[in-house]
Amino acid sequence: MGLPTPEGRMGPGDRGPTPASSMCDSGRLSKLLLALLGPLLTGSAVVPILGGFFFLLTNRCYRHFIGNDYLLLPAGLSFAVGGLLILTGIIGLCITVNRSHCQQGTFQYLVLILFCLEVTTGTLGYINSVRVESADLDAFNEIFRNYNGNDSTIESGTVDRLQRQMQCCGVTNYTDWTQFPWFIQSGNASVPHSCCARNLSTCTGDMEEPELLYTEGCLLTLRDQLWWIFLFTLGWVIAACCLQSLGALIICLLMNSDPAPYELLNNVNFS
Repeated sequence: MGLPTPEGRMGPGDRGPTPASSMCDSGRLSKLLLALLGPLLTGSAVVPILGGFFFLLTNRCYRHFIGNDYLLLPAGLSFAVGGLLILTGIIGLCITVNRSHCQQGTFQYLVLILFCLEVTTGTLGYINSVRVESADLDAFNEIFRNYNGNDSTIESGTVDRLQRQMQCCGVTNYTDWTQFPWFIQSGNASVPHSCCARNLSTCTGDMEEPELLYTEGCLLTLRDQLWWIFLFTLGWVIAACCLQSLGALIICLLMNSDPAPYELLNNVNFS
């Protein structure tokens, strides 16, 4: 029988937690977290893919006003981010099964590439959101000035579509139509029917009945739409970066729990 040891001291037969057991526990916890994170990364790819389609749709409808294909690049980057998020999530799930060191390294590289793509996409989204705000009013005025009421022409069809979809009228407000040739040539002191907000069957576009018309200008409305696109892009970029940072941290914990395959980097041959 051994003598009782003083409180707070371990006797000869007592053993505390060994570094190996601590690393083992850390590895199991990391694999569990990665098993939860993998599906989240894969599922989060839906958001940038939807954002890419939103960019394409906006560019198709309003490219005459915001410039030629400025939204195609952020759309393409959004699709690329979505595809890489799916791949990263799948690799994360594979790591929980076979714990391949090659896959762990690939996961880290993909996270780095995703960070670069997401920051670029967010920056382009911001640039395009302020492009219309700083746009030359002459560009808008020129398109509205060429309106002739015939939807078969590019300018007329574009203006009518913009006013219906954005629920706006004119460039800065509905009274801008008094400065355009169509208003004078029509001879009825009215705005196009695409400016009608309600009572479409009786609305004639008469400017004496502004309660039946959209009164806000299309320039400000389109600017607000692009600003919401930027906020949407910024939201999913921040969320994706947080998930990826957590994934990178988990992989670092896995590497720390089994450092043997990485000790080659510390070899004197590389010093």
